[in-house]
Amino acid sequence: MNKRIAIIGISGSGKSTLSRKIAEKTRLPLFHMDTLYWKANWQAVPESEYLKAHELLVGRSEWIIEGYIDGKMANRLKNTDLVIYLDYSGFRCVWQLILRRLKYDKKNRPELPKEALERLKPSFFWMVLKGGERMGIEEAISNGNPTNLKRFYSYKQLKQFLAKEF
Repeated sequence: MNKRIAIIGISGSGKSTLSRKIAEKTRLPLFHMDTLYWKANWQAVPESEYLKAHELLVGRSEWIIEGYIDGKMANRLKNTDLVIYLDYSGFRCVWQLILRRLKYDKKNRPELPKEALERLKPSFFWMVLKGGERMGIEEAISNGNPTNLKRFYSYKQLKQFLAKEF
């Protein structure tokens, strides 16, 4: 069984939802990068604090870590048994962001720190549509060189994989 699973992808790709499903089936502890990186009201934690917490987390023997914060993800990818990359189109992810915004309007999502209410600016939608985070993810994959990377371009592909693996 894979004991260290990283779930990555651009915003709105479904990382949090997928990670909760896999955690439920495997009973592995689940960690969301957003709760590690953000404090209340979307204030970023000091970088040194974030890096220390990230390294402690990656050093654990079992985990599911979902999310993408920055290029420091390469070390996490080096230490995984399985990397699931939700490489969906920007259009699909923007649609998912719109649905999420409607669902969590002025509410906390489970994977966010308290008092970090759902908010999405037009510039964020545009960045996702253009795939702005994708370049950093690809760089982290290249630098981290994970041995078991599974890249999915559609939910259908992912669903088939999950049926076999989990």
